[in-house]
Amino acid sequence: MLIQSLSHMKNDAGQLPHLDAALACLSLHVHAPAPARFDFCGGYLMLQEGDTKDVREGDFEAHVKYLDVQVLLEGEETIVWNDLSDLICSAPYDEERDKAMYSGDGCVMTIRPGTCYICWPEDGHKACRHIHQQTRFRKAMIKLLLG
Repeated sequence: MLIQSLSHMKNDAGQLPHLDAALACLSLHVHAPAPARFDFCGGYLMLQEGDTKDVREGDFEAHVKYLDVQVLLEGEETIVWNDLSDLICSAPYDEERDKAMYSGDGCVMTIRPGTCYICWPEDGHKACRHIHQQTRFRKAMIKLLLG
């Protein structure tokens, strides 16, 4: 998992497949009402709003076909991460949903607006969480096609 500011990610756009197109799409649609989905060459962008869930709820997820790039636009969220090798598979990979589920413990980090994180296929993650108090969030979830 890589965590960095959106401004730094823009500087590194050439390092990831289709990230230039994704950031152009985000710039164009950042203020669109959520939920929304926008396709671009090499992936898609989803805008989401909602309330965070307790960090103890739910399982980790991981993806195979897409890099998962999440950009917090408003509010605050806590994320939980762990390497898949340290987690236990709780639901096998679903190719149609590009998702497998895992149980276990992980590292907890608080994300603030303007922060991005990238999850590779080996990164188990739980997003949109909180530790003590539920918060509202608005975020962009970018899916970059691998391969």
